[in-house]
Amino acid sequence: MTAEPLFDSTEFRQVCGHFPTGVTAITAITAQGGVAALTVNSFTSVSLQPAKVLFCVTSSSSSFSTLVGSSRIAIHILSRDQEDVARRFATSGLTGAEKLAGVSWLPGPDGVPLLPGTPAVLAGRRDEVITSGDHVIFLLDIDHVHLKPTSVPALSFYRGRFVSPSATATE
Repeated sequence: MTAEPLFDSTEFRQVCGHFPTGVTAITAITAQGGVAALTVNSFTSVSLQPAKVLFCVTSSSSSFSTLVGSSRIAIHILSRDQEDVARRFATSGLTGAEKLAGVSWLPGPDGVPLLPGTPAVLAGRRDEVITSGDHVIFLLDIDHVHLKPTSVPALSFYRGRFVSPSATATE
């Protein structure tokens, strides 16, 4: 039997917000040509051999059904100067196609949208989808990577706002 927590979801979110995370833009394409575009900060590498990563998405996300049906998914690690992309892809009420309409992109492997201005991209096929609480964990087998060296720091999320990594050290 699980005991009831002694905190609410708002307090839990605030506590977790004290851990700075990177910010990624996820794009995906279905076999029927449907696209997803969303901002995710719950991303991590899982394995080097084979190359595997994961990210988590709330099951109530408007992009959820497209992601589940996607044959290809790309994860773009955003730089500090790409906050506009992060904000656009985080906008609720827009379809993936509407979010991509205002952003420059090129078709990548199997047509998955790739954002050319990002410093790093990983793309692959969905391996597993695991439901846990109100979120779903997507595991990807990575078969495409691209690294574009840059001196611009990564975009991070800390205590409810976008920041650069150096800003988190001084707050």
